[in-house]
Amino acid sequence: MISPEFLFSNIPEKQSKSFFAIIQKIGKERAVKKGEQIIRHGSYPSFFFYIVEGAFKTSITKNDKAWILGFTFRADVDGCPASLWKGMANNFTIEAVTDSTVLVCELNDFQKACPPKTYYTITTNIMANYISILENRVIDALSLTAEQRYANLLVKQPHLLEKIPLSLVAAYLGITQERLSRIRKKLNV
Repeated sequence: MISPEFLFSNIPEKQSKSFFAIIQKIGKERAVKKGEQIIRHGSYPSFFFYIVEGAFKTSITKNDKAWILGFTFRADVDGCPASLWKGMANNFTIEAVTDSTVLVCELNDFQKACPPKTYYTITTNIMANYISILENRVIDALSLTAEQRYANLLVKQPHLLEKIPLSLVAAYLGITQERLSRIRKKLNV
C-alpha cells in the first residue's frame, strides 16, 4: 500500500536510499503464486513485503461477500501496519493476483538494521502515507462515480491495471462486470 514515490518525495534522499538498501539486505525472496495469500485475515504478521514483480489485492469478507480494498504492484511495499506496530490481528487478506516475487522483511530485522532516528523517520512517513492512501480511498468511494474512479485508475497505473482481471477491477469499483464493460467502451479502453 505504500508507493516508493512517496518515500522518495517525503523522506530525505539519504534515508530513502537507506530504506531500500536495508530491505534488499534483510529481505528474503519469496515466490508467491497467483491466488496464494501472503497475509491472512485474523493473523498477526510480523513482516512487511516489497513487491519485486507482480500484483496483489487486499480484501475483506463481510456477510459472505468479498470486498476489494485496493491493489499493490511492482515496487510497492505492503503489509499490515496495525499488526506490525500494535500487535493486533489484521482484518484483511492480501493475495497475489499474478505470480509474484517479493522480499519479505521482518520488522524486527528492519529495526535492528536501522539507526534509531532513521527507523523512526521512515516508519512515521510510511504510516503517514498509509493513512493518506486510506483517506483518499474513502473520499473517492464517497464522492466519485465508478466511471470516475476507473478513469483515475487508468491515469495512475494504466500498464499495471492490465495485469488485474476485469472481474477484480469491477469488484473493487463495486459494480458488475457488464457495467465495467460499458464504462470501458465509453472511455475507449
